[in-house]
Amino acid sequence: MLDTLMKFGAYRVNYFDTQKLKDPESFGFYIRAEIEEGQVYSHDAKHQLYAGLDLIHRCLGMRNLIGIYLDVNCLKNLTRPAYLQMKKDILAGYFRRILVLDDQAISGCPGSEKDLRELAELVGGLEILSWQQSNMNVRFVGEPAMAMQD
Repeated sequence: MLDTLMKFGAYRVNYFDTQKLKDPESFGFYIRAEIEEGQVYSHDAKHQLYAGLDLIHRCLGMRNLIGIYLDVNCLKNLTRPAYLQMKKDILAGYFRRILVLDDQAISGCPGSEKDLRELAELVGGLEILSWQQSNMNVRFVGEPAMAMQD
């Protein structure tokens, strides 16, 4: 894992409970951060990972976690490898809920917003779950995600 956090452009995808595929409670956890100047590794990505796992354990349930997708890259790059794999998994119907610790990990520039809207249109809606000031916020992109069909 440390190797992933030490190089700009590095990524990692880990899968967990594939028995929960297509369950409406299933979600993917997306982490995106950069390496700040003077740092040896991405402290922000490490923080998001540990804080996110704690949040999942306390509030969302590890049993609902399909995978963790981690990119050490910039938001404007829409070809981040873990992000692309997450999109493929969403298109395959694995989940429609995405947990991000920081909403800026997945949105915040016009290109990323457009990309999320297009993905949401293809799958019938996405839920972006973010944690801010000790509260879980849910943002719908497209139509609210409904129970998934086989």
